[in-house]
Amino acid sequence: MGNRQDSPISVTGLRGRDGSTASTLAIPPQKALEMLNVDLYRSQFAHKRNGASTVFDLTSSEGFTGVLSSLIRYVPGADPTAASLWAVDNASTPVIQYLTGGTAWTTPTMKDNIATAPQDVIGATLNGTLFLAFDSTVNRLHIWDPVDASQSGGITVRRTGLATPVAPTVANTGSGSYAATARSYVVCYAVMDGATERRLSELSPSVSFTPSGSGTAARVTKPAAINEGETHWMVFGSLDGNIYEKLAEIAVGTTIYDDSAAPADYTGDAPPLVGTHTNWTSVKYLLSTGNQLLGAGSWESGGKNNRVWYSAFVGQTGIGDTESVPQTTAVSNYVDLDENDGGVITGLGGPLDGRPIVFKRNQVWRLIPTGLDNPVYQPRSLFIGSGIGCIRHQTIVNAEDQSGAPAVYWLSDTGPYRLGADGPQSMVDDIQDLWDTVNFGATSVVAHGVYHRDLRQIWWWVATGSSNDPDTKIVFDIKLGRVYEGGRMQDGWVKHTGLSAAARCSVMFSNTLASAMSRDVKPYIGYTTGSVLAKCDSTAVNDIGTAFQAYVELPDRHYAGLHRRCVLGKPIILGSAGSQSLQVTYTADYGAVSGRSASVSMAAGGSETRALRVVEGVEYGDAAASVKIRIGDASASTAVWTVDALVVPVEPAEDVSQ
Repeated sequence: MGNRQDSPISVTGLRGRDGSTASTLAIPPQKALEMLNVDLYRSQFAHKRNGASTVFDLTSSEGFTGVLSSLIRYVPGADPTAASLWAVDNASTPVIQYLTGGTAWTTPTMKDNIATAPQDVIGATLNGTLFLAFDSTVNRLHIWDPVDASQSGGITVRRTGLATPVAPTVANTGSGSYAATARSYVVCYAVMDGATERRLSELSPSVSFTPSGSGTAARVTKPAAINEGETHWMVFGSLDGNIYEKLAEIAVGTTIYDDSAAPADYTGDAPPLVGTHTNWTSVKYLLSTGNQLLGAGSWESGGKNNRVWYSAFVGQTGIGDTESVPQTTAVSNYVDLDENDGGVITGLGGPLDGRPIVFKRNQVWRLIPTGLDNPVYQPRSLFIGSGIGCIRHQTIVNAEDQSGAPAVYWLSDTGPYRLGADGPQSMVDDIQDLWDTVNFGATSVVAHGVYHRDLRQIWWWVATGSSNDPDTKIVFDIKLGRVYEGGRMQDGWVKHTGLSAAARCSVMFSNTLASAMSRDVKPYIGYTTGSVLAKCDSTAVNDIGTAFQAYVELPDRHYAGLHRRCVLGKPIILGSAGSQSLQVTYTADYGAVSGRSASVSMAAGGSETRALRVVEGVEYGDAAASVKIRIGDASASTAVWTVDALVVPVEPAEDVSQ
């Protein structure tokens, strides 16, 4: 024994947790068994994560009474300081409010209330407007248009497009000799902004009419109002019932138009092709490409659940391009994806390299632009025969890979996946132990996620065990992820618990709420209990007022080899100086021997920013075959700390057979 020397083990440069195996022998030296409530941002070992602070303490006029179930960020133009935060709760009639230009919440007037599933409200920003997909009592998509709001009779969240009017009525009027020439009429409704047509409805059914020959005109009477903010109605006439020409554009306050022209003399503009202004149906999922809107799925019984609809491009027609899905004789703006195979569409992601990604429960498709007017896209299947798909639209995250190239991340039934420059990559290995506990039958929300750009981390909240809402957060550090054998992505994973992990919804929004919203963004969550909106990664040292515990647990190691026991000396910690204390625990022989714990203060002796401390009283004088080491908070705490390295003196001891 006298000739044996200490062999210090230095632990630094950790690359995350490893839950891939029940045998800790397989965990590599740079990985931990557990990394709880820490992150790896600019850290060589671990940094205790920041807390979460309540937002309603800083705002006013919030009218929520239920759990916040959907959060949406809307930027109406190119300036992120004009961003607004939209929130929906799960009250019996869900409350929807938005926060913009300050700290007071505003309640918009809804044309149609959210009927069910407030947790599944989806938003997409395009051309200065916010499209909202939710289940209502009408088969229509909805929109918030700040320009149009003042022109919509007080309705600020309205239906997209305009409903198709019924046919007008026509009768004789006056006394005269207006020729008895047969003709046909159709009408449409319009929303005008001065002389600019902002929205048009489809044409009404036609009505045929032959004047009596003893009147002065054919009187066309406006059909029933559609009550969707229409400002004008347009009358089109035709001699033969095939070629129509515009006769008049009339304010809706005037309900009649007297046609005293001979049909052969009609010279107005032709109406839009039938189908040009076909309305969006009540789709479930939305994706903005920046110049086009895509929608998929259906809230309606009998709707197309494996069809992707797409609008005209912005500026293509000049009249409500994005608020309709053209269905003319020349174009059909939709793509069907294996209606009877692969489950139903569960979300839309990307675009990646200009290609939208369509997810089904058991399939993934790319939509390849053709450069043609029809079809605009050709579908191409990925993961052919693999059964890989996506569990929920809200888990799809547009981000980047470790090199900064664009990538799309999502959660499948078998775990997280990434699609980028290197093709599809599975990411589940290091969190397999956690993924095995995910409750796919959660009755509220199974999962959702965001990309924390500043930290270059993907955050996913997942429901585990019997929980019907997410209760655990899994965090992937993009910088640390590596591709290993078989193209599988490993490293960079940590686990978060606490109140900030109990979130029904999430979104990235401005760190500072003001008349001009800050450009830097943080994750915001709707807490699963009560009406609580919280900002994560804040300066708070707790989660919504409740402390949490953070630690790193290294796996059982046979520091002297499988054949020998070892003695562990006093550990040495290098970390941030401060008022916090850190606890180290040694647990021997896979738990056969009770753990030994001791704490050390990391207080600075002067102006130093880093403290090098020896932990007294935890050393393991008795020889042990294996030792598991934990370092961090002794219990739930508001302490803030960073650990750079842990050094453990190890002295080999007798053979395990002795």
